[in-house]
Amino acid sequence: MQLFPKKLRKIWNEWEVRGLILVSLILQIFLIMFGSRRKFTSSVKVRILVWSAYLIADSVATFALGNLANSQADREDNKLSGNVLQAFWSPFLLLHLGGPDTITAYSLEDNELWLRHFLGVVVQVGVAFYVFLRSWSNNVLTFITIPVFITGTIKYGERTFVLRSSSAEHFKNSLLSFPIIDLSRESSYLVQAYFLFQRSACMFANMIVDYYGRNDPIYSIIHHKSAEDAFKLVEAELGFMYDVLYTKATVVYSRYGIFLRCISFFSSVSALIVVSIIIDINSYPVADIFLTYLLLVAAVYLEVYALILSLSSDWTNIWLIKLEIVEAKFPSSSPYNPPQRWSRSMAQYNLISSCLREKQATRIGFLMSKLVDFVLISKLVDFKYWYLTRKRVDTDLKKIIFEHLQGKSNEIIDNFDDYIDNGQSLKDLLDRRGDYVIKGMNFSDKSHQWNTNEVDFSQSLLVWHIATNLCYYHDAEIKDEFHMKREISKSLSDHMLYLLVFCPSMLSKGISFEKKYEDTCNAIKSKISKLKEMSDIEWSQASACKFLLQDAKDKPAVVDDMSVLHVGCMLAQTLLKLCVGANNIISEDRLWNMISEVWVEMLAYAANRCAWKEHGQQLKNGGELLTHVSLLMAHLGLSEQYQMKTYISALPDREWQHLF
Repeated sequence: MQLFPKKLRKIWNEWEVRGLILVSLILQIFLIMFGSRRKFTSSVKVRILVWSAYLIADSVATFALGNLANSQADREDNKLSGNVLQAFWSPFLLLHLGGPDTITAYSLEDNELWLRHFLGVVVQVGVAFYVFLRSWSNNVLTFITIPVFITGTIKYGERTFVLRSSSAEHFKNSLLSFPIIDLSRESSYLVQAYFLFQRSACMFANMIVDYYGRNDPIYSIIHHKSAEDAFKLVEAELGFMYDVLYTKATVVYSRYGIFLRCISFFSSVSALIVVSIIIDINSYPVADIFLTYLLLVAAVYLEVYALILSLSSDWTNIWLIKLEIVEAKFPSSSPYNPPQRWSRSMAQYNLISSCLREKQATRIGFLMSKLVDFVLISKLVDFKYWYLTRKRVDTDLKKIIFEHLQGKSNEIIDNFDDYIDNGQSLKDLLDRRGDYVIKGMNFSDKSHQWNTNEVDFSQSLLVWHIATNLCYYHDAEIKDEFHMKREISKSLSDHMLYLLVFCPSMLSKGISFEKKYEDTCNAIKSKISKLKEMSDIEWSQASACKFLLQDAKDKPAVVDDMSVLHVGCMLAQTLLKLCVGANNIISEDRLWNMISEVWVEMLAYAANRCAWKEHGQQLKNGGELLTHVSLLMAHLGLSEQYQMKTYISALPDREWQHLF
């Protein structure tokens, strides 16, 4: 007994190959248009769609090629004309398997699988060649297939080459193929950004780099920039890095790539023209004729679209600047090359808010969490994701970060000889995570436990996150003069906790952090539950923070787990006592200035400790503020990868062989 009726099975058999090829084409169009969008957006929807399309595209094209081979074997001799036309589709599937220029890898792990991908190239090209041989005849379509087949094979192979070049094992060697550029045009932001990229690429490859202090060209580029300009430079620099790691940039912007794209474009155009002239539409099924024209037109469209993207890219502008064809300036924005090169936002996660289960992300997220609770599967779902928000990285935040890093850089520059002789001095400078700021306040009372360098970093971050929140909501009436530092402190506090909880590989976590975090969450929930029992009022985060602070004052700590809630409350009380009451040691303005400086120092500490591989991983998600801080630190001499020297040795004279 057949599950499906004979008529339905007949329709399926006739349209299976056509449907698969059509789906493969749609996926390619989607990937070339949206593949690089994740470079400058943090949207989860975009990431999911691109990820799904990336994974499905190869499978659909491979399955379509296999079905095409089966259909060729099953087709009878009296249908040879249809056999030839469908065989003409096989090289287009190779083009699809080669993928668009805008995305070769979804994550860095895909680059490491280049050898597996190479095996796929051998197998799929073999299948396509089998389809081609099975349909060989004196038909003109057979000869038109040859150049398209060659182009498809080369483009499929170049994807494997790019994956190999971007893998960890070969990335260091691929640096030699990057074009070298000088700084003769110092007015050019784009040239400066590319020059910085040449340095950061070496650091991403974990190479030791020479640094010459004031004599280093990197110093002259970055040190005297404004905060906004410095971040723009790093933004463009990371754009180059993203292209190298996740796209075909290393091939596209080379003599080989330009030559191949000319061949690919003229092959597609000539195939479209010749087929339009010689094909007899009455000799083939209408559906096959339509799909053939669709593949040809789409191939030409994708080539033109890729050309427009290439011409409007930063790489092309670098090439034109080198040839002195255009003025050395940032490329003007266009619909194909958006001026924004990363998300320019940072994720926010608040511990107390998540424990309160308030709607902080979206109404949909809150309602979904309630629905999951209702169907009793809450233990299978991580609710933390519902409470993520994003906040724009504004000019004030950039300024306070850059000024802090400049201050540390000046310490190195002013005592450069000492730092050359004593590597420990640089390590001590980079290991500051709040202790140096508090030490600079010169508090007379040394008995306070500030929870900075005396505990592990994850605990310090969690304690200061709680304390910052309690201080933030302590006084509802905030004066304008310290409102900015207060908001920056809160934003950095929530962002650093997000990194610790959602991106633990980017931060230094203690061995027992998960237990401390879980116990702290349970302690907060327990306190809030008691609070709700005492009153029917719908409690907000502000009222909850005030209650937690007051509760810690009224009741002694009972520590029977690894919760750091009470430690955070005690730190908040210590901070508030500095500017409240008779013991008014500092003004509230200075208090928030100190707290913000502590968080910036923690941010710099985390940026220095984060591996470059982890920074590279985040580029595919719209980028992280931590990555920008890491590169700013590196360009300001704040990196243990530097070998500090007092003179500049002769720089290697390498030609721009990679571009032309």
